[in-house]
Amino acid sequence: MAGGKSESEWATFVAWCKQRRLKALPAHPWTVAAYARWCEARHGFPVVARRIRAIARAHVLSCAPPPDRDPLVARTLMLIERRDQTRPQRASLFSDSGDASPSEASHEEADDHVRPSAIRRWRAMRAIPRLVRRRPTGS
Repeated sequence: MAGGKSESEWATFVAWCKQRRLKALPAHPWTVAAYARWCEARHGFPVVARRIRAIARAHVLSCAPPPDRDPLVARTLMLIERRDQTRPQRASLFSDSGDASPSEASHEEADDHVRPSAIRRWRAMRAIPRLVRRRPTGS
C-alpha cells in the first residue's frame, strides 16, 4: 500500500513538472524546492516531506542522485517545517469574518481624500531611467 501512495505522489510531481515544462527525472534541486513550496500552500509539512521522499525514491530507483540531499532542498524543507510548527503562534493578517475592522475602514476613508497631484506624481515615475546623451569627449 505504501508503494502505491509513493507512486501516486511521484505521478503528481511528474504532472506538476509537465505542466511547467520542467524535467522530472533527474529533477534539478531548484525544481524540487519549488515543488515543495507549491505543496506547502496546499498541505502541511508531513505531506510535503512524504512527497519529497517519494521523489528521492524514484531518483534512487533510476540510479540518479536524490535531490533531497541538496542543500537548497534541505534548507527549503527545514523552513517549511519551521513555518508549520509556528503556524498556531502567528496572527492572521486578516480576520476570518468579511467585516472590515475599524482600522481598515479608516484607511478606506483616507484613500478618498488623496490629492490628485500625488496620484499624478506616482504615475509619472518610470521603471526604467531615461536615456541620457553622452557628452562628446573633448580632445
